This record gives sequence, C-alpha cells and structure tokens, in this order.
Amino acid sequence: MNRMGKWLPTRRFTCPNCGAELALEDIHVARDVALCRGCGYSGSFLSASTVPHLSDEEMARPPKRVTLQRGFGDSLTITCKPKRTILFFLVPFVAFWSGISMTMIYIVPLMKGEFEWKMGLFGLPFLAGTVVLAGIILNVLLGKTTVTLSKGRIQVGTHLLGWTRRREFECGQGTTVSLQDSSYRVNNVPQKEIVLSSGGRSLAFGAMGLSHEAKTYVAAVLRRAAGGG
Repeated sequence: MNRMGKWLPTRRFTCPNCGAELALEDIHVARDVALCRGCGYSGSFLSASTVPHLSDEEMARPPKRVTLQRGFGDSLTITCKPKRTILFFLVPFVAFWSGISMTMIYIVPLMKGEFEWKMGLFGLPFLAGTVVLAGIILNVLLGKTTVTLSKGRIQVGTHLLGWTRRREFECGQGTTVSLQDSSYRVNNVPQKEIVLSSGGRSLAFGAMGLSHEAKTYVAAVLRRAAGGG
C-alpha cells in the first residue's frame, strides 16, 4: 500500500468490516483500497467511511418516520415510511395538471359524445403521467420499507397496498455496508443507496424509498449488525 502520511496527516480511517483504525501505509486513496491487519479485510473503504458508527443511545433514537423494533432472539426490524412534506406540492399539482388535461381531453368529449381517437392518443402521455404521480402519492401515504435482521440474514421488504417485494441477503465474514451513488437522480443529482457486499455478492436498496436521514440510520444499524461498529 502507498504511504499517505504526508497527504493525510490528521484524517483517520476505520475498517468497514471490524471498525479498527487503519494505518495510513495500508491505505491507497486513489484506488479506494485498504488492508486491515486486524481482521484481514481488503477492499473498498471510502464509500463505507460515509456510514457513521452508532452508539446504543443513538441506535435507540431513530429519525422521524423510522421505527426500530426488537423481536425474538436477535431479530431486529427497521420500518421506514416516506416523508410526507412532498405532498404539499404534489397533491395540488396533480389535482390542477391532471384535472385540466383529463377533463379537456377525455371527460368533456366523452360526455358530449364527441371523443376522437387522435385526441385520445395525444392525451396518453398526460394519462401516463397522472398514473405515475398518483402512484407516488399512494406510496408516500401508504407505502413503507422494512429491513429485518435475523440469524445472519437481512431481508428488505417494499410494501404498498398489500403488495410486497422481498429480497434477502446472507451476511458472511467480511460483509460491508456502504452508501453509494445510485442511477436514480433528482434534479440531475445521483441519490444515495445502501449497498451490502460480501464474497462477490451485493444488494442495493433505498435510492427512491428512503430519506437521507433514514438511509444513514439504516446503513449504520446494518454496519453495526455486520460487525463494523
């Protein structure tokens, strides 16, 4: 590893696997590679360094719209619900934009018996936009994401109106938890997602459904559960 002492005289880095402090001579910042002599971990460390360490007190105080529940044995479930502040903009916008477009293109012509298929085709993008925006509103109102840790396994569930999508990840030795840029963008800015990695396997989630505070908290809890402090 390159010696970085003269470049990073005050910065401290920790192993994303065990939380031990990394010696500067065991860090290669340009390649984002580090070696931990404590646990033997070798791999990325910069993305994982953005995940904070949680104390018992901090873990017991999750952010708003996030709950932490302990189950039988070592079972732990984190439930995250979307922030509702976006509804103050989204609901009036959808009511105005969709109301006018749907009324003028579909409702009025149908009531008068003057509906034309060309106008119907013209209105399809407006109809599709209305469906997407209505789905976002429903997700904010009724959707939630759950992360369950039990017996070395992590299950991520996305729930909406009785529909559930579940994904599982088995933690092994050297499992890392990081916050990385996703392909999902808001105002052309990449949004962070939680990435679990172990033995060449990975699971990414949370880019769209979780707030920044929720992502940071969930990632920190998972890192602690994986042995990273």
